[in-house]
Parts: sequence; structure tokens; C-alpha cells
Amino acid sequence: MADTIEINPISGFPEWLPNLRLQEERFIDTIRKQYQLFGFTPIETAAVERFNVLTAKTAMQRQIFTLGRPEEGEGEESDLGLHFDLTVPLARYVVQNAEKLVFPFRRYQIQKVWRGERKQRSRFREFYQCDIDVVGRSTLDPIHDAEIPCVINATFEALKLPDFQVQISNRKILGDLIRVAQPDPEQLTKALRAIDKSDRNEVEKTREALAAEGVDARVIPAVLDLTRCDSVAEARKILQTAGAQTGGLDELQAVMESAIALGMPEARLRLNFAIARGLDYYTGTIYETFLVGKEDWGSICSGGRYDDLASFFTTQKYPGVGISIGLTRLFNLLVQSGLVDVSRQAPTQVLVTMQNRAAYLKEYLALARLLRERGIATEVFLEPAGLRGQFGYASSKGIPLAVVAGETEIGQGVVTVKDMRVGKQEIVARDALPDYVLKKLSG
Repeated sequence: MADTIEINPISGFPEWLPNLRLQEERFIDTIRKQYQLFGFTPIETAAVERFNVLTAKTAMQRQIFTLGRPEEGEGEESDLGLHFDLTVPLARYVVQNAEKLVFPFRRYQIQKVWRGERKQRSRFREFYQCDIDVVGRSTLDPIHDAEIPCVINATFEALKLPDFQVQISNRKILGDLIRVAQPDPEQLTKALRAIDKSDRNEVEKTREALAAEGVDARVIPAVLDLTRCDSVAEARKILQTAGAQTGGLDELQAVMESAIALGMPEARLRLNFAIARGLDYYTGTIYETFLVGKEDWGSICSGGRYDDLASFFTTQKYPGVGISIGLTRLFNLLVQSGLVDVSRQAPTQVLVTMQNRAAYLKEYLALARLLRERGIATEVFLEPAGLRGQFGYASSKGIPLAVVAGETEIGQGVVTVKDMRVGKQEIVARDALPDYVLKKLSG
């Protein structure tokens, strides 16, 4: 007997049912539309990159899925891997196509990425990222750092998300503080790693994490004070008392003021010197976005400024700034919390029922065509079933309207429209059907 093949989904690789996928696509379409409204143009890069490209500027080796052929011997290391984000491939893409691009290059990218994440709540190994980035050649004005939160604000408003905050900081600030005691660049990496793992409300644990990472003891008290302060003025006092430079803090203040001038609601932009961003390539402004009251979900949208990401591939400087929505994780959390309506099983807005297929098939198909010509998603029920069964089908799929036309209606040039959401029905002239349906659907 042949071995039974396991058919259950692989952990971390989601396969949504149609009602969930329908809403996920709605999210993607909304995000795409908002990104385009701000002048970002789409690109797509290959899912597979050379391993040394993926690891050029970040230590993600343990999370990268490598690729090999079945005939290759066990133990052989592959030089190919699936991309774990879209920023590293973007750097490679820009260098490769620099002479064909217009700078500043404004791109958006909505693709799946893959990471060898440990199994935990709402962490996926295959998931959609929805990125925007602005990349300059040689220089990039900091005003773009201010624009990024405005794009996210408009996008999340269009998605009708609950209230949210974009938390903002600048990596240079912590770096300036660390360098007062220790010029070693690795000290900043250690401090960022410790802060990224800790909760700024648990001071002693943060202190222990900084010490465990080997951060110079002379600056740990100032680092703790910095991660807990809530204003530029307070942070400036901490830096000045420690004898640190304040250039990074000046940059951050200018970015926040510009973002508000560009239309970012002040209440949705919050200083947080404790955000660190785990990836190594960020060099300046950094962002993490949280739903208000759902901070335990973690950041749902993150990013920042990177000035040296392409340096591994070229001596030409391509500074950039961008942000990424982790769509699959965000969508799953919203669904689990009942914040997304997933009752519809299909995009169909109208079901044209069929009472006498032999006699009136052409009329039913003509009704569907009449609706589709006005952009109304319409399905004709073609299976042999009574009217009650057809209504049941519409209800099960969450189709809001059903059109009924028997011999009497067809003879009089009218149809009956049943609103499946409330159970009421009305008689409508055939030629007026599209306008009636559009009004019903928008009501």
C-alpha cells in the first residue's frame, strides 16, 4: 500500500478560504490605489535572489529559505534563496537599472516574501509585504522622510482601520549617545538589539538586556533615560548632559515638523526613542506603526531611512527611505478580532436567477450582460434548482441582490429584485435595472 500523503497546509504558509481571500484582495487593491495616488510606480522583482545579495547588508541567514534541486547532494549549500523582504532586492534592482530610471525613483511593490520564522501567533513564513520607497542618486532630501508617514496615514484611512499611530525616531540619536563612551560601531548594534527585545516600561529588564549585550556601562543610564522620554526638548537635555552630538535629533525634529506641514495629523505621529527596527540597514529616520489599543499586536507597518544599502553592489550612493505594511499578519489579526467583514464568499453583487432555462436562457444572459456593462459583478445561476435553492445559494455566498424574471416579468419588460440582506423585493423596469442596482449597492 502506498504511503498516505500529508495534505494539511504547512505551518506558516496561509491558504485563505474564498471569503478571506476576497477581502485580502480588497486590501491589496486599496493599498495599490493609495500608493499610486502619491505618485509611486509599480515594480516586481524575482522571488529568488543570489544568497550573497540577500545577506549583503543584514544578518538574516538563519531565516532565509534556500533553494536546491532534488538531484543535488545532501549537505550542499545553495547559492540561491527566496527574498525575505523587498528592500534588499530593490537596492539590487536600482543598481542594475540605474541608467534607465528617473530619480528620485518612487516605487511601490506588493509581493510575497518568505522567512524562516519560529511558529507563533500571527507570524507567517510566507506573507505579503506592501512597500513604498523613494530612492535618490547621490542625495535624497529629508523631506521624503516626512512624506512617508503621510502616505501610510492616507492608506490606513482608506482601509478604514481603527485608530493608529506612526511612532518615529532616528537611529543617529542613539548612535550619537553611544559614541560618547565607545566609538565601536558594534556598540550601536548591541544597544539596538537589546532595546528591540525589551519593553521600555520595564526599565530593569532593559538595563539587564543592555548589559547582557555588552553595551558600555557608562552610557546605559543615559540610554534608559532616552528610551523613556517623550519630547525633543527632553531628549536634547539628555544628549547635552552626556556630551553627545544632537545632529540626529535635529533631523528628527525637522522631519516631524515637515510631516505635519504635509498633512500628517499631529495626534497620529508620536515620538518614541525606544523603537529600534531589527534590520541592520537603517541609518536615520525609523518608523513603527501601531493600532491604538492593540499595541500588543506589535508593529503593523515599519520602515526607515537607509543611506548605504546599495554600497555592497556599487560605489555610487543611492540613499532611500521607505516603509512596508506586513499585510498578511495585519489582515489575519483584523479578521481574528472581528474587525473585517468576511461574510461574502464571492465578488458577485447580483445573482440572476433562472426559472425557465429552456425558454428564457437568452433573456437571463442578456440581463447579466446589461449589469456587467455598468461594472456590476453578476452571476447567472445555471444549475437545475428551484427558486428557493437559488436564494439559498445567494445567501450562502453573501450575494446582496437577486434578480427574478419569469414569464410574466419578461412579458412586461420588468424584473423583480430581491434584497437578500433584508428580505424585501421590488419590481423594476428592465432598462432601469443597472441604475437601481447601483443605488441599492451604494446605499
